[in-house]
Amino acid sequence: MDQSSGGRHRAFDTAIVWQDRNDMVRQALFVSIPWFTFVNVSFALIIFFRNVLISGFDRSISDQTEILPLINGIAVGIIAFSFLLAFFIYRLPARFTPVSMGLLLILSLMWSYCSYHFIVWWHLPFAWPLSVILMLTALAALYYHPPALMLFLTPLWLTALLASMQLNQGISVRFLLVWLILTTILIYGRYILQRWFDEAWRRYQENRMLIAMLDVMAHQDALTGTANRRSMENYLDDAIRQALPFALIMLDVDYFKRYNDHYGHQAGDDCLAKVAGVLKSSVRTPADLVARYGGEEFVVVLPTASLDEAALVAERIQASLHATALPHLASEVSNRVTVSMGIALSGSSESAAGIINRADNALYRAKQQGRNQWAKQNPA
Repeated sequence: MDQSSGGRHRAFDTAIVWQDRNDMVRQALFVSIPWFTFVNVSFALIIFFRNVLISGFDRSISDQTEILPLINGIAVGIIAFSFLLAFFIYRLPARFTPVSMGLLLILSLMWSYCSYHFIVWWHLPFAWPLSVILMLTALAALYYHPPALMLFLTPLWLTALLASMQLNQGISVRFLLVWLILTTILIYGRYILQRWFDEAWRRYQENRMLIAMLDVMAHQDALTGTANRRSMENYLDDAIRQALPFALIMLDVDYFKRYNDHYGHQAGDDCLAKVAGVLKSSVRTPADLVARYGGEEFVVVLPTASLDEAALVAERIQASLHATALPHLASEVSNRVTVSMGIALSGSSESAAGIINRADNALYRAKQQGRNQWAKQNPA
């Protein structure tokens, strides 16, 4: 178990966290879809209220006037479908579902129908800029989601070409050049935006890794690689707050001051690191926590463990230490490094300090009884 995982969860839960790239795409949708909706609705309102904005607009049109009511209906439809798209994006888990993709296609087809008539039949000067702005809006709002972007862009993109061919009874070289330039702008623009998106994701991952490393440093004991005392106390506080039962083993290296005096402090540090390795290899599951409490003292927290289960872990610790055979010629109980342990179970409505105190009392009894053993303390 990564002994600092509890601390990381607490640090990361205070902000929005992207677990994968899809989370970043969903966040982008939350930001861009309202703007995309705003642009579509704004242009649709301009079309619907054209006679208010430009007095006598409809009277200036001579051909195909019978479809003006249809154009009005399409403008209302664009408004309705734009709001529906935003609704589905926000109500569902912020992704393009088949329904949302269908709405995008319908919006694009409605705009394409209007643009074709604006260009071919009425020769309106704003028709080309309208189509280009809609395509650029889609590019800015949907570049990170290629299927959605293509679904909205393709009908408008093809309509521009077909409308020019209709006006010129064939392909106009000058228009084809402009159309190819627009196509290049769209493709290259999407490439540049996607690169920034990918770079943002890479930077986010690097920042998360840096935060994780800093958090490990803040919650891990540098010498032993176990959780430090602060991390252990936070762990216990969380368990008590959530009413999760646990067993706690407090452990002390026997005659460690004599070990330091005999072998030197560097050897003492090496000894503590090896004892920590034994503890981490002796616990039951990655959910168990091993922490350095201070000096030569360690704490092992065993979630949902009974006293008997904790005793089995204590036995494994003793057996593993015996097999490791770290020499300790200054000890009075063995020529190898040994430990004394006190075991306590968490009690209802008891603080972490109270549980640690009971385990410490059990440890004291184990020492009084001759060391190199463990003693159990029942809940208060």
